[in-house]
Amino acid sequence: MELTIQTFLIVCPLVFLAGLVDSIAGGGGLISLPAYLLAGVPMHNAIATNKLSSATGTAISTARLCKNKFVDWGVALPCISMALVGSFAGAHIALLASDKILKWMLIPVLPIVAFYVMKKKNLDDNSNVEISRKKQWILCAVCSLAVGCYDGFYGPGTGTFLLILYTCLLYTS
Repeated sequence: MELTIQTFLIVCPLVFLAGLVDSIAGGGGLISLPAYLLAGVPMHNAIATNKLSSATGTAISTARLCKNKFVDWGVALPCISMALVGSFAGAHIALLASDKILKWMLIPVLPIVAFYVMKKKNLDDNSNVEISRKKQWILCAVCSLAVGCYDGFYGPGTGTFLLILYTCLLYTS
């Protein structure tokens, strides 16, 4: 791939917009991944580049949450390990898939994910229901594994999916 001024004119404003959207509402990867593809970045490289920028944002957000003591380490540690296992599996599957298959799969997936991420912003649907710590731990771990796999394979909307799953399935009073 040749780096040209046209490439920068395509990618830079869209990636800036993606970062802005991600910081406000999440789902910025829904903008940045297509931007990389429009600029001619090969599919696997586009997914990897998108993942690098989202991982950087996630690391900074996580550091702030830890600093402000908002992390429940009893649940977080197993979920981190499950998310890493899922992410490794998803990335491995993505590497085994050809660019042609990934492009074919991602074209319908992108609008479906975008629709879901933009539609499901009301997370206050649950009544006050208490669940046991063990059930909370198991549900968090399973959600982390599944979303980690999706994140390793594709990625856009991952943070929103986790927020929706954790809030809707694991709400405790």
